[in-house]
Amino acid sequence: MTSPEVNPCPGLKRAHDAASLPDLLLHAPSEWMDKPLLRFRQADGSWKQWTRARVVQAVLRLAAWLEAQGIRPGDRVGILGHNCPEWFIADFAILRLGAVTVPAYFTDPAEAVHYVFDDAEVALIFVEEGEQAQKLEQYDRRFVPFRGDGESLAGIAADEQWEGRLQAPCPTRDDLATLIYTSGTTGHPKGVMLSHGNVLSDVAAGLGGVPVFPDDVFLSFLPLSHAFERTVGHFLPTASGAEIAYAEDVTTLLRDMPEVQPTIMISVPRLYEKIYAGVMARVEAAPAPKRWLFRAAQRLGAERFALRQQGADLRGLRAMLWLLLDALVHARLREKMGGRLRGFISGGAALHPDIARFLLASDLIVLPGYGLTETSPVLTVNRQSHIKPETVGPALPGVELKQAGDGELLVRGPMVMQGYWKQPEATAAILDDDGWLHTGDIVDIDEDGFVRIVDRKKEIMVLNNGENVPPAVVEQHLVQDPVILQAMVIAENRPYVSALIVPDMEGLRAAWRREMRCALPHDWSHDQRFLRWFRQRLQWDEHDLASYMQVHRFAFVDEEWTQQNGLVTPTLKLKRRKIAERYAEIIESLYADVTGKEK
Repeated sequence: MTSPEVNPCPGLKRAHDAASLPDLLLHAPSEWMDKPLLRFRQADGSWKQWTRARVVQAVLRLAAWLEAQGIRPGDRVGILGHNCPEWFIADFAILRLGAVTVPAYFTDPAEAVHYVFDDAEVALIFVEEGEQAQKLEQYDRRFVPFRGDGESLAGIAADEQWEGRLQAPCPTRDDLATLIYTSGTTGHPKGVMLSHGNVLSDVAAGLGGVPVFPDDVFLSFLPLSHAFERTVGHFLPTASGAEIAYAEDVTTLLRDMPEVQPTIMISVPRLYEKIYAGVMARVEAAPAPKRWLFRAAQRLGAERFALRQQGADLRGLRAMLWLLLDALVHARLREKMGGRLRGFISGGAALHPDIARFLLASDLIVLPGYGLTETSPVLTVNRQSHIKPETVGPALPGVELKQAGDGELLVRGPMVMQGYWKQPEATAAILDDDGWLHTGDIVDIDEDGFVRIVDRKKEIMVLNNGENVPPAVVEQHLVQDPVILQAMVIAENRPYVSALIVPDMEGLRAAWRREMRCALPHDWSHDQRFLRWFRQRLQWDEHDLASYMQVHRFAFVDEEWTQQNGLVTPTLKLKRRKIAERYAEIIESLYADVTGKEK
């Protein structure tokens, strides 16, 4: 099935017609040249904007400088650092020269960074000063430091001697544009080869599904080294004449959103899970009248959303009641996000439908989507006019989908990668002779073409009685509870499902005090009354799961799983093998006997 093209916007034709990715920046309408393109926070806390004209000049001068340093079309050039104007300028300069951008994750340790740059055989690296540069101290490569303050490439960008000196011809759609290394939950990452045409086709497909306009403002905080942010938060707004503001850090979002007032934000589900958990924790701790107001606002908001999806709306007294409840309950949440958001785009993993429904009932439009690094990356997304929260939407224009016999999703289209860098066998294992890429994801596709992710084919766990357990489904049910920060299911070849749980201590204390009318016991993780109470919460969280999928035993761990301790990927997916290795003794204790007793 192929989705029809809908809702054209100014950048759509530009992405279709562009000969290469730098065309999105360099060949823009004249009226965009004095319009802000990049916004970033300065050391004094104020925001500064760079116009497209200034960015274009900096890109062309830096490309000429790179050429003078001996960098040639096809050479690989690395970038290591946080999202910032220098990242943008370096990327477009590399691409204009016809070289290949190789980003590394700033969250990765030095050895992982070295692996990426060694495998790609980079000729030069742009690296952020400080912690990132330290990763390259003993590394035998040329590098160019930048500070991430918007000005540190100014020496090159402002030097007029590079004006008009670039000799390299523009690349074509068939030329290799970037190597993006999959973060991977196991083993070494593989370099995904994406051409200019691959990414351009995905930008066009994305704009065919979710229109973006010159007055839109993106707030960028996911790593630009990830394909999702790079395509949807970097190239797509550039094609559309929109502005990109760089959050200082993921931890500063609550400060940055009201100041930037973004209209579009791109995130993985973890952000939405935290928003939901924070709101639900406050609701649970609130007095009964406020809890009633929240539930009433959510019910009416859900009714309003359903009506608006049908082209209708609340009327009469119910419309007036909505205005009142919305002002009392939801408006504050939207104001914290800047008050202008017209769309959250969720990708990287499946978003729990209950969290999507909560946001939609709050008049915060969230559009769950799906893709892979190997597909540039976006393949499907919900449209604002038709949202099914339990799905990741239908195919974008130009994307073909079909299911294999076992339910695996196969995809084909111009956004599918050229292959894995220097790994023909791995390429052949995922990309067949007819151009179908085997995603490894088990899905359902409904009569409207909407895709629901069931689980990763390789991650489906089989109990020793033969029952199949999709761990992500179970984990989604758990982490929507405001007392649970993270959870990982154990089930493979086991007699029952168990789970490691990282508690959300703030939510846990609030929920316990509200329900039990006393402070959380000091030794709560061993307190039998607490464990019975927690077990009851789990049973409610999982009440709509098949009995064999429900958690039978659990254990608390006191360490959050982060990129810093190597237990999640940069897109916050669990590194299951590493977590299992770290907590092997605890896991085995959950199966020390099989009598069915509660932990």
